[in-house]
Amino acid sequence: MKLLSLLKKNWIENLRDWKILILTLSFAPLFVFLMHFYFGESVQVYRVIVINQDRGVTADGAAVKTGEKLINILKEARYPEGGSIFLIEEMEEIENAKSLLKDKTADLAVVIPSDYSETIDSFIRGEERNPAVIQTFGDPSNAKYLMSAVWNDTLAYLHILDETGQRLPVELSPQMLSGSTSLNEFDLYVPGLLGLALIMLMFTAAASVIKEKDKGTIMRLRISRMTTAEWIMAVSGIQVLIGVGAVFLTYLSAFVLGYRGSGSLAAILVVTILSCLSVIGISLIVAAFLRTIFDLMTIGCFPFFILLFFSGSMFPLPQLRLFSFAGRSVNVTDILPTTHAINALGKILNYGVGLEDVLYELIAMLLLTIITYVIGIRLIRIRHM
Repeated sequence: MKLLSLLKKNWIENLRDWKILILTLSFAPLFVFLMHFYFGESVQVYRVIVINQDRGVTADGAAVKTGEKLINILKEARYPEGGSIFLIEEMEEIENAKSLLKDKTADLAVVIPSDYSETIDSFIRGEERNPAVIQTFGDPSNAKYLMSAVWNDTLAYLHILDETGQRLPVELSPQMLSGSTSLNEFDLYVPGLLGLALIMLMFTAAASVIKEKDKGTIMRLRISRMTTAEWIMAVSGIQVLIGVGAVFLTYLSAFVLGYRGSGSLAAILVVTILSCLSVIGISLIVAAFLRTIFDLMTIGCFPFFILLFFSGSMFPLPQLRLFSFAGRSVNVTDILPTTHAINALGKILNYGVGLEDVLYELIAMLLLTIITYVIGIRLIRIRHM
């Protein structure tokens, strides 16, 4: 009965601090809509400028312009789902194309040389000739440049092989590991956005501890013979419900915008609950060093941003290996439980795996949760109780 009373009290206290609660529940869903606005194309479309200098060739009394055939191939290139790969715009001056590349209005510029048709025709007739050079230009700071160049070069080679009647001795057959054929940028962000919803739980969890000290109610709770374990269990129970709600709203927002994960909801729920507990463990440590809600909203932002940026929630980080264990590389960022949470959610949602395939992440989160809880409870006893 005492535990139920504590659960009720913590729930009411969180409702009273409705501003922090709404921030926790709505922050990640808001980012889902923002990310969809920026990256929500059904497939990635690359904007390519083509400067066609090919003067053509006369073969069997007819004018042949092989360069135009290459341009048509680029225009007609499709993903397996049917969406266009390129948005082609033809220009005459390369300098104009370079200006668009610098402004990131275009992703790639392709220059088809004047002797393109002549060179292919000479090769077909068995005449030796210097090869024609197709030039490509791109801005290395543009993340879409490399992929657009790869697609362009691959299609150009296939076109040349088709025109000359050549065949490669080997066929390449790319296979997808993910549950869907293609993942756009928005799809790749969804696991990280779910991780953001979990990280936001740090504010409500830490606030539930700090306000008891700030308002002096923790002493009255101690007089009622409440144990630290009962209090922490009540705080954790309510925060897990809030965390599950935040993740549900974030996933629902992505679902409404067209996202379809490959994994089971049961596996996502298990990872979410364990992830919530791991974030609560970190929140206990943070709350032990803070005395007011104002401290949480200011100083508490530092651990929040550490979790946000070093867990891989917003962008991938280079792997800085500490050591190897059981055939796995343990990196610096692995000391954060949210790193394993985001990895597990990414595997489940993008690859459709089950819990048995994220067992490493689950064990790592469990161990880190136990460690943070032990440290956090000890610090709270010393500093607040």
